[in-house]
Amino acid sequence: MAVEQHCKVDAIIKVENLVKQYENDGVVTPVLHGIDFEVPKGQFLAIMGPSGSGKSTLMHILGFLDILTTGKYLFEGQDVSTLDEIKLSNLRGEKIGFVFQAFNLLPKATVLENVKLPLLYSNVPARDWDKMALEAIESVGLGHRVNNLSNQLSGGEKQRVAIARSLIRKPSVIFADEPTGNLDSKSGIQVMDILQKLNIEKCVTIILVTHETYTAEHAERVIKLRDGEVVLDQKVEVRRMANHDEVLK
Repeated sequence: MAVEQHCKVDAIIKVENLVKQYENDGVVTPVLHGIDFEVPKGQFLAIMGPSGSGKSTLMHILGFLDILTTGKYLFEGQDVSTLDEIKLSNLRGEKIGFVFQAFNLLPKATVLENVKLPLLYSNVPARDWDKMALEAIESVGLGHRVNNLSNQLSGGEKQRVAIARSLIRKPSVIFADEPTGNLDSKSGIQVMDILQKLNIEKCVTIILVTHETYTAEHAERVIKLRDGEVVLDQKVEVRRMANHDEVLK
């Protein structure tokens, strides 16, 4: 099941000869070695690799949580390689959504309050917050849980709240970092089906970082890293999404 072709336009992400290394007390540790690839808008990409391959470092750079050492990074055609931290932070807040393995929810806050959190640091008028949050919550099938505290939810429901939170500012890209790592296989598949539905129906670009084959099967393209280098970049057959109405029950 592929994303409709109208989603596919110019590259939303393009990296050229991307190099990342860390220096500590004069000791240089290379992590990424001359990475090159493009991601078209609306693509569902899985980045895979063993521990230490550099996949998390790459995600952090692409999501403006870290900066490259040398090379070029174009986001929506803008060279962001030399932006300062303030500009990167603003771009991250406006354009990027994150879904992490640990959910990162406030346990004593309601679903609605958790989903609204990114708006605290935005210029969106407060009068619009509830409407935007409710729309995002409905999109992941949790309208009946709006007033529940997050610590009253199952693991799968918590991750769906995290997805709703990532959607609230209508980002250009959602980065999902091992989003099923804390879930049982059934809940994990439900979460992946939700991400796939968002990709297909709303043309949301999804970049999944995972070491699990069953989650990567939801992507249409896989990049594999080993020792900081791309060893595979190919289109793949997409796992057919389950019936979404059933998934959200």
